[in-house]
Amino acid sequence: MKKIFKKMMALCLLSTLIFTACSKTPEKKEEKKSENTAEKKVLNVTNTDLFIDPETIKEFEKEFNCKVNYTFFEENEEYYTKLKSGAEKYDVIVASDYMVDTMIRENMLEKLDKNLIPNMEKIKPEYRNLVYDPTGEYSVPYTIGNIGIAYDSSKQEKVESWTDLWNEKNKGNVVMLDGSRFTMAIAMIKLGLDPNSTNKEDILKARDALIEQKSIIKSYVGDDQAKDMLISKESQLTCIWGGEALLAKDENKNVEFVYPKEGAIFIFDTWVIPKVSENKELASKFIDFMSRPENSAKNCNVVKYGSPIEGARELMSEDLKNNDIVFPTKEIFKKGYVMKDLGDANEILQDAWTEMKAK
Repeated sequence: MKKIFKKMMALCLLSTLIFTACSKTPEKKEEKKSENTAEKKVLNVTNTDLFIDPETIKEFEKEFNCKVNYTFFEENEEYYTKLKSGAEKYDVIVASDYMVDTMIRENMLEKLDKNLIPNMEKIKPEYRNLVYDPTGEYSVPYTIGNIGIAYDSSKQEKVESWTDLWNEKNKGNVVMLDGSRFTMAIAMIKLGLDPNSTNKEDILKARDALIEQKSIIKSYVGDDQAKDMLISKESQLTCIWGGEALLAKDENKNVEFVYPKEGAIFIFDTWVIPKVSENKELASKFIDFMSRPENSAKNCNVVKYGSPIEGARELMSEDLKNNDIVFPTKEIFKKGYVMKDLGDANEILQDAWTEMKAK
């Protein structure tokens, strides 16, 4: 979902830049504007893609008389590598849950000043102090996503469990995500194991379960493909991001999304401040601004993910705020799993995944 959104936003941003370039004022006025801009503080913000409503950035710049230098990467690992090497210094980062865990352990994040971010108090209780930031001192959740099961009700009978993706009666119809962390986690949940387990035996059990499943698999696909195959009716049963299922349902009304009874996977993108930030106070104000209910609602309306901020849901569009894919019930969320970094066990998991794919 994020990749599609990024492409759309990049085109919009390019159009804006072209329009601006074509409507420049005379040279003297342009020089004066540049001088004024140079006097403003610059806040360096990076995200895994253009995963935000651009209007909220403009509003922040106006309110705080500053300039936001907004950059983006495809994956968390790209900016992590830049930070680790010292090649870049960012003031604010949108980091996924497992990456927050990694950066806390590696002492890369600043503890947040709650006096500068009063809207931290608006984080819903169920979304506080999660496994990736158990003390709640380093991150403020930005959006909520999830991975569950989608099926085409015109071809497939109703499913309710991860085990349905292993059921022989669905042979040739099951589509799985082609990603080691999440798909291995699904296998662990199906086996009744903790998907955040670093135990080698648990990881190998998940590998063996996926090897067993391969005889009924139609294909392993990327996030976008899972959605596209539901739309084109090439698949009838798939694990998928909830947001992608929503997009698929826009095109194919027979698509239904299910939170598996064993528990879905929930994903958080969060605001964090790296220790190398050179403008921590303004960075804190930026996080607080984006955590205002009205701004959180604006961003979530655009990116079609859920908001963890109290009061934002009520301000969102009707089709999103009443959708249980975007906003799972407390019971469903409590039953689910939030991912964290596996540390040294990542290598074991990746080796196990490679072995499975080679079978």
